[in-house]
Amino acid sequence: MSRGPTSCRVGFLVNPIAGMGGAVGLKGTDGRLYVEALKRGAKPVAPARALRFLSRLSEVCSCRIELLVAGSVMGCRYASEACLESYVCLDVPGSSETTREDTVRVVREFLRLGVDAIVFVGGDGTARDVLEASEGLVPVLGVPSGVKVYSSVFAVSPEAAADILSDYCRGEGALDVGEVVDVNEEALQNDALEIKPYGRVSTLSSGNLRVGTKEFGAAEDVEGLVEYFVSEVYRPGVLYILGPGSTTRAIATGLGVSKTLLGFDAVLDGRLVGKDLSAEDIKRLIATFKEVCVVLSIVGGQGYLIGRGNQQLTPEILKMIGKDRIMVVSSRGKLRRLRHVLVDTGDPDVDREFSGYYRVVTGFGEEYVVKALPASDPEALRSHQSPSGTPR
Repeated sequence: MSRGPTSCRVGFLVNPIAGMGGAVGLKGTDGRLYVEALKRGAKPVAPARALRFLSRLSEVCSCRIELLVAGSVMGCRYASEACLESYVCLDVPGSSETTREDTVRVVREFLRLGVDAIVFVGGDGTARDVLEASEGLVPVLGVPSGVKVYSSVFAVSPEAAADILSDYCRGEGALDVGEVVDVNEEALQNDALEIKPYGRVSTLSSGNLRVGTKEFGAAEDVEGLVEYFVSEVYRPGVLYILGPGSTTRAIATGLGVSKTLLGFDAVLDGRLVGKDLSAEDIKRLIATFKEVCVVLSIVGGQGYLIGRGNQQLTPEILKMIGKDRIMVVSSRGKLRRLRHVLVDTGDPDVDREFSGYYRVVTGFGEEYVVKALPASDPEALRSHQSPSGTPR
């Protein structure tokens, strides 16, 4: 690790379509999935995240940052809305219809202009493009906006990214090595998770404001958890909305139904009444059934409870559900490897509302109490040092 400069020239770019597929039940927006997301009525996510990053940066940065911003919807539009005092708007890209080639072109322009670091808003696909174009010549930092954010070059939230960059440019941050990974999009649409590493790159870091790489392939013992759910938790007449993950799929198997690995599915009285649900599907079910329980697992290695892979739970839907109707399940090992869990709903106010303590079922009659922190609150993240789970 090494400390950053006391001032710096930073390139900033936005993938404006990143994350659009989440709420409509898609697993990404790369390639043809973007067209499908539009057909399903998907709304942009990245612009709001870019604004949150830039607004926080203007609040916390006490050093000189020369911000070089990609043109139009890839950056300058949001810099203008954020009322930044000083930034340079580049001429690339030349169109509002952006592609991965535009990302590559912008990054290469950043390098030509001699940036010290590159900050991008997007997901794993954007991270791959930035890695390819930058060739590891400068450190990078991701502002999370994608449906899948499995690489370890991302801050935990836009606000955390602003704090990391500010620390680095003051000489108080550090450089670390981050891993860029991505999934096979075609396999994802067939409900299979295939992960490929694409390389490592220098990344900015400060405290616990950056995520690790998502854990894959570690089989965990959830047999007791499933038995406990089926025999002690499950009740007739209750609609169970099971979130993504292998743990919730094991629960579904225990209930005698087949569940999608990466989507939301609804079970009522031993029957599957909804499969691979979108936000609108979940909203209709919640409005229809009086008794509802949403069962969520935790993203291993990263600690997200809400906000990664389950963007179908929009802030509006979370308010309809309420914190008390969320049940959290996890293997013991996954939970013990986490310091805390994270809530990143896309709305800082809702992040705070759904933070606090949760009971996590880890086995037959076994629960841990875990603290969920708002990912949008860097001060809370910096101050929390205790282990994640406390057994009950």
